[in-house]
Amino acid sequence: MSWIYRSASELARAIADKQVSSEEVVRAHLARIDAVNPTLNAVVARLDDEALAEARRADAELAHGALRGPLHGVPVTFKESLAMSGKVTSCGSTLLQRNVTAEDATAVARLKRAGAVPIARTNVPDMGMDVQTHNLVWGITRNPWDPERTPGGSSGGEAAAIASGMSPLGLGSDVGGSIRIPAAFCGILGLKPTQNRVSIAGHVPLVFHDFLQIGPLARAVEDLEVALRAIAGPDGKQSMVPPVPLPESRQHEAARLRIGVLEHNGEMHVSRAVRDGIARAAKAAASLGHHVEPARFERPEDAAICLLRFFGVELAGLLRDVRADSRAYHPYLLELAQVVPLPSGHELEEAFKLRDSLRARMMACFARHEVLICPQFTVPAFPIGSGATVEVEGEKVPMVGAMPYSLLVNATGNPSLVIPTGLAEGLPVGVQLVGRMWDEPTLFALAAPLLETLGGVPRPPEPATGRKRLA
Repeated sequence: MSWIYRSASELARAIADKQVSSEEVVRAHLARIDAVNPTLNAVVARLDDEALAEARRADAELAHGALRGPLHGVPVTFKESLAMSGKVTSCGSTLLQRNVTAEDATAVARLKRAGAVPIARTNVPDMGMDVQTHNLVWGITRNPWDPERTPGGSSGGEAAAIASGMSPLGLGSDVGGSIRIPAAFCGILGLKPTQNRVSIAGHVPLVFHDFLQIGPLARAVEDLEVALRAIAGPDGKQSMVPPVPLPESRQHEAARLRIGVLEHNGEMHVSRAVRDGIARAAKAAASLGHHVEPARFERPEDAAICLLRFFGVELAGLLRDVRADSRAYHPYLLELAQVVPLPSGHELEEAFKLRDSLRARMMACFARHEVLICPQFTVPAFPIGSGATVEVEGEKVPMVGAMPYSLLVNATGNPSLVIPTGLAEGLPVGVQLVGRMWDEPTLFALAAPLLETLGGVPRPPEPATGRKRLA
C-alpha cells in the first residue's frame, strides 16, 4: 500500500492504529524525494538519518502506549527560512551560508511537539523576497504541473514538495502572499493565519513584524486546522501574540454564511482563468446553501502602495548592501533595490493612513459578509524568469499589480485560506477565502465541503526524469 499522497491526518490515524509504522511512512516519503526532487529542486536540505531515528523513537513510544500528539510519527517539511536547532538557516542567501541557528523557530518546535517528524527543508528565493523561488545557493525550484513554470514564492519549495507527494504537510511564511501564491500555483491548500495568531520567532530574516505570518501548507483542510492548533498562541518570545482562543471548526459546520465575491475592479487586471475559478467557487458555495452575492472593495491596490513604502524602510539596510555588492545577491534583489526607494517622512505618514483606511474598509466589508472569495494572484503559474512583469490577457502588468488582494490581507491582518478550484490549460487555479479577524474556524468549516464540491486537490502529472537542476 502506498502512503504517498495521503493527508497528514490520515497518516497520523494509520500510525496511531498501528496499520503502519512511522518509520515505514518516513521511508516512503524519503524515497519519493529521491524520485522527484532531482526534477523539481524543491527540497534543499535532507534530514534522513535524524528523521529515521526520530520515527523509530515514535514507534517505540507508541508500542508503550505513549502518543505525543495529533501528528505522532507523521513526516513534515519546513521552509528553509524557519530556524532549526544546529542547522544552517540561510534563507537562500550566500551571506548566510554559515548561519547556524541555536534553536528551533517556535512554529517548528511546536509542530515537532505535536509529534511530527521533520524529513527535509525546502527552497526559498534569496532572502525570501520574490514570488518565484530561485537563489544563488540552491538554484531554481520548478512547478510540478509544468517544470518550465514557477511554483511561486517565497514558500515555493514547500508548495512544490507537498503538491508532488514529497511531504503531506509543511510550514511556510507569508508577508505578501508567500504561502498563498505557491499554494495557488501548485494546486494545494495554504493558510495565512490572522496576524499575530502565530509567533514568528525564529524566522530568518525576522522583518516586517506587522505583515509576516507563519502558517501551514497541505493537501487537506483538516491538516491545516491540526497544524494551526499546534503552532498558535503566545510563546513568551514575541510579545504581540495574544492568547486568543481557537474554537473547533465543527462548531461552525452547519452555519449558512453570507459570502461576498470580489472578482476585480477597474484598476485591476484578472485573467479569464482566475475569473472562471472564482465563479466556480461561488457557484459551489451557493450549492452548499450559502448566501453568495457580489461584493466590492474600493482600491485594493492601495495595499501595494502601503506595503512598498513600509518595505522601503524595513529593507533600507539590505538594499543598501545589495547596491554595494550586487554579486552576492540574486539579480532580482538588485531590481528590487531600484524600485523600492526609501520613502520620505510624508510618504511614510501616508502609508500609515492608507493602512488604517484599508483596515476600516475591510471591517466595513465584513459587517455585511462573513467570508470573501477573491483572487489570490491574477494568473495561474507563470513561466520561470518572467522578471518584474507578468502577462495578463496579453497585457504586461507589474508583478506587484498582479497581487493586490494577496497584499491586502497582509495589510489588514485578516486570515486567508487558498483552495484549488480546478485547472485551466493544465495549470491549477487557486482562489482565496478571506475571513474575519481571528475567525479561521469559519474558513475551515467552509473550505472542507467547498473543496469536496469542487473536486478536491488535483494531483500533478509525474515529473519527467533526467532533468538537470538549473542553477
